[in-house]
Amino acid sequence: MTKVTFETATLADAIKKADRVAPGKGKAFDEAGGIVMELLPDQNLVALRATNQEIFYREWITAEIELGEGVEGPVSWRLPNMMVTPVITSLPIGTGKTVTFTEKESGVNNYIEFKSGRTKGKFNLMDMSYYPDWSVFDPDGLVQVADLGGRLSQVEWAVSKDTPPMTGVNFNGTAVRATDKYRLAQVPLEVPGLDEDNMVTVPGGMLGSILKQTGEVMVGFTEHQMLLMPNESTQIRLVLIGGQYPPVERVMKRDHTESVSFKKAELLEVVNRAIIAAGGDRLPTLKMYLGGELINVLVKSETSSILDAIEVPGACLHDRIEIMFTPKNIIDAISNAPNETVTMHYLLTDNKIVRIDGGTGYEAWAVVRKFSDA
Repeated sequence: MTKVTFETATLADAIKKADRVAPGKGKAFDEAGGIVMELLPDQNLVALRATNQEIFYREWITAEIELGEGVEGPVSWRLPNMMVTPVITSLPIGTGKTVTFTEKESGVNNYIEFKSGRTKGKFNLMDMSYYPDWSVFDPDGLVQVADLGGRLSQVEWAVSKDTPPMTGVNFNGTAVRATDKYRLAQVPLEVPGLDEDNMVTVPGGMLGSILKQTGEVMVGFTEHQMLLMPNESTQIRLVLIGGQYPPVERVMKRDHTESVSFKKAELLEVVNRAIIAAGGDRLPTLKMYLGGELINVLVKSETSSILDAIEVPGACLHDRIEIMFTPKNIIDAISNAPNETVTMHYLLTDNKIVRIDGGTGYEAWAVVRKFSDA
């Protein structure tokens, strides 16, 4: 019987990151569902692998490996992440806490028996026959990029759900940005080797959470992939998204004549409370009335409405104006700003798009809704 013992905290952290990449449904799940554990007994390492066919993730973690009689390494186990992740990440962690995986034979498919303290159970193994394979890349030639994960997490909220290449985040050498046509986010990010004539777009939506706390990341490129090494034990391959990224500079308006600064948490509290009070309408209307040193927030649904306000002393000294938003667009633009104080830039008339300045170079643009039911 092949047996592997992990430090519980180490395995739980690695499983959690791999799970973000492993697909949960659709064609990618059929082809690449689950998390693979590749046992490397000569090195006392286990390589955890996961892919959604766009992101290829590999992390090596230390483990005590005992191969079964007559078994030669390496050995690979493909496990159902939707069962493994919640179980392993809920186990007690701390000094001396371990979890052991043991492969057991059965009449049909082998399974993994796990044990941690008094907790034990089993996971059925998935078929490895058609699971994608990808190679380890050479880190030589990669360059350092500071705060890649943090910057990605500030813009990924704006990616499109279903319209390539806007389903990805775009790097132009000096900034990273994301858009779905109705909202746009951009932050400065220096990536050597890229420029306006040599931009790349990579899948967005989960990289920020994987890389957020990693500081400097080693970055490189092949013809079709972006290569990332957040640390010596992790490698990530990203498939480059084809197609020309839209010319987002056209909507990066910075000529607004008015601005108002406010505490991010204070405004979000008012907006979120209003949305909750307005009921379960899937498409509520959010109106901001600016003027008289106040930001009034009105949320209306089909069955109810609620009005609330925050004071902005010394700002919005003009006559009251109305700006209407899709709530999620303006909430996301404000909540992802890195600073506690946020500034919104707008016009007194004919607002088509407002700009959010969130500090440290963070900028977001939200399209104003054109209709009114007032």
